[in-house]
Amino acid sequence: MANDLSTAFNASYWAPEMQKVYIKENVARQSIANESLAAALVDGTRVHRPYRSALKVQDYVKGTAISSWTDLSGEDEYLDINTTKLIAFYVDDIDKLENKWDMQTIYAGDAGRLLSNTIDQAIFAKYSDAHSSNVISAGDLGGTGTDAYAVGLSNINNVFSVAGRKLDKHNRGIQNRFSIVGPRLLETIKLSAGARETGFGDKVEINGLVGPRYGFDVYLSNNVPFSCTVVTSAQPADGETIVVDGVTFTWEAHSSACNTAGEVDIGTTEDTAYANLVLAINGTTAGTTSTYYDVSLDDREILTMGAITASYTAHALIISGYGDCVISSSATGVDSVTTTSYPIFGIKGSVDFIVEKEPSVEFRVCENLLGKKVYAWTRYGLKTFTKEKKGLVYLKLNSSSWV
Repeated sequence: MANDLSTAFNASYWAPEMQKVYIKENVARQSIANESLAAALVDGTRVHRPYRSALKVQDYVKGTAISSWTDLSGEDEYLDINTTKLIAFYVDDIDKLENKWDMQTIYAGDAGRLLSNTIDQAIFAKYSDAHSSNVISAGDLGGTGTDAYAVGLSNINNVFSVAGRKLDKHNRGIQNRFSIVGPRLLETIKLSAGARETGFGDKVEINGLVGPRYGFDVYLSNNVPFSCTVVTSAQPADGETIVVDGVTFTWEAHSSACNTAGEVDIGTTEDTAYANLVLAINGTTAGTTSTYYDVSLDDREILTMGAITASYTAHALIISGYGDCVISSSATGVDSVTTTSYPIFGIKGSVDFIVEKEPSVEFRVCENLLGKKVYAWTRYGLKTFTKEKKGLVYLKLNSSSWV
């Protein structure tokens, strides 16, 4: 029998809905940000918030003239509205007529949420503004020195105790304390809490609030900052890989064209190989067969939503972004891969944030085209003022062993 009834006569159907795009929930504006200064910005782009000098206490002897007077002074600081973020795209009217779905509306919704996520990451990036004494490192958790340190069930309590101690040292009260943790650290907290049969973490609120723990309101976020240093000493070999947050980049021989998703040309030297990898990770320059072949749309989404970027200088590939990111490499000449995550602790409102224009979408008719250009944009400014830096603490969490 040689019947062929499998193609010309089979029906084909479309699902009623497209696949969802899962965008990170935003936490920063509910926890770390203070937005009260927005009321002072009637117009213009700058809000001043100076701080005053400290007074000095001295002895006084009755009947003796005071000879020493404390000079009063101040220092001006200000927050500028200086950041504009934009997503722009075009949808033709013919596509609106003929597409099964209203792509203009769907993409507009995605754009608004992605801009909010960008704000979330920008606020969390201010973790590094914390006062120099407010860094939790190995020496605070049972190790030595100021390097990053692994956290597990045996020392998770210490992390919060140290964070509290550092806030106490700077006279920050016990009220309104927060912590921003990723899924892996939250898992450790839950396992620790589980031994005491508490209900901690049974429900995560829409704003990321997990619940109170160790005197802190614990928030779950997939935007906890991270950085990774990949130390290199030789050119990689054909077929070897580097994996960034589950996205695989495969080294391709220089004599062969890159024609499969994620392939990166090894070039002729170590420097050219890693320059090509930087282009591939960042994705801001179109790939060519002699540099890299872009990863799949799904993988590019992972890198984009994590704001994952790379740079390379003198045997060091630096990768940074947001989320519980795992990075590994099988490449020749990779001497080490060291990843550090930066969970944040502190007093709510420590980072001042003013949004001049909330993330929103505008539709503009094109003069010479049948369709609309879509502009999703927001404008804002943020700053950690000097006196608020002591209200921020961050952990240098060694996450190199994560798999």
